[in-house]
Amino acid sequence: MISLVKMDRDGLAEAYPSMEQEFPYNELKSLRRLRELYDRGLCEPWWLDVDGVHRGYAMMLRVEGCRFVLLDYLAMLDKGAGYGSVCLELLQERYPEGILAEVEAELPSLPDEVNRLRRRRQGFYRRAGFVPCPFDNEVFGVVYLVHLWARELPEGREALCARELYRYYQAQVPQSWLDKHVYIAGQGGRCKPRTEN
Repeated sequence: MISLVKMDRDGLAEAYPSMEQEFPYNELKSLRRLRELYDRGLCEPWWLDVDGVHRGYAMMLRVEGCRFVLLDYLAMLDKGAGYGSVCLELLQERYPEGILAEVEAELPSLPDEVNRLRRRRQGFYRRAGFVPCPFDNEVFGVVYLVHLWARELPEGREALCARELYRYYQAQVPQSWLDKHVYIAGQGGRCKPRTEN
């Protein structure tokens, strides 16, 4: 049996060593920060359980007033078993209002192998029904191609997704960090993207 099981606060520490391996340093929140978000009710972490064994995890963020939830982290402990796609399906059932996903954008300045990996990740989400919502952004030095899954895609989804993504960062970091490290077109943040789009 495959299911999503709520992760408790202690589960964050259990999942964190995998997160350190799976995600680049500049995209990884500290364990302390994840616990703070959990305590504030903003982080909803899940295990993907297969016959009672943890095979992966997803960390969702939910901010009051946002239409969509944000998929903050998704990783499988067993690679190549197809659990990632199953996990996305279960998350779509759990969050029918819609899910935002930040996927690293391809950039002309990057090596071909890095862009190939980024294309593969984008393909993973698109196969699950996510659609790209392009808008200029750079968040802590990373440029994302934001994707949205929703049962009914809203008109003007790019502007809506940009607005919601900015609100997610507003809820997580101090305004001084937001001004310095978060640029989302039309949403504030004083820094200009330093990376090629």
